[in-house]
Amino acid sequence: MSASTIERPVWRSFRPRWLARAAEHVRSGGLAAIVEERELRVILPVDGKGKITELGLWSLLAIEQRGYRRIHDGPAKGLVGARIHPDYEGAVLDWCERDAIHPDATRTIELDCTKCAACCREANVLLDEDDLERFRGAGREDLTGRAYIRRHRDGRIVLRFADDKRCQHLRVDNLCGIYEIRPDNCRAFVTGSEACLAAREDTLGLRDGAPVERVEVVELGGKG
Repeated sequence: MSASTIERPVWRSFRPRWLARAAEHVRSGGLAAIVEERELRVILPVDGKGKITELGLWSLLAIEQRGYRRIHDGPAKGLVGARIHPDYEGAVLDWCERDAIHPDATRTIELDCTKCAACCREANVLLDEDDLERFRGAGREDLTGRAYIRRHRDGRIVLRFADDKRCQHLRVDNLCGIYEIRPDNCRAFVTGSEACLAAREDTLGLRDGAPVERVEVVELGGKG
């Protein structure tokens, strides 16, 4: 994959009294966190068909949350909302802190996967039988063996990474050695998603394209 220009949503935090402003920000393409005294909620955009946007959905998946609901009344009517589990409130607030320097509801960034490959390091790539059949169909029966996959007692099958935490299929030029038959989990990974940005920060030390600096995470209810 070559360089891609991504228009990604910008996170903003709002107190409940500014809900109308939060909804306006989301309708302009952004993502909003509603900071209440005892919980954190998010408001996410929908596409032309009324479905949650891809990057909005991946924001939830990045914090292992799959549940969300359509908002049926109030200023955010028609958008999507979700209550964030307490374990991940800090992560969402950190996204808001990271994006505070950007003035608009969206931000255009350019990402070149061939110069990055952060998502191919320290990842948990789940496989299913379709992936294994794809390997076999391509004449790569070896990829279904213990050298390349790990089977857990609970039935999960994952790629086995190298000792240096790189995917064994990642070449020195940062290209995938099995790109044409790569797992569905890898195919579905969205460039510019929160999972992508987190991998770049953890692996390359790049926080949305800039070197990582110490960022203060605002605790829930910590501001008036």
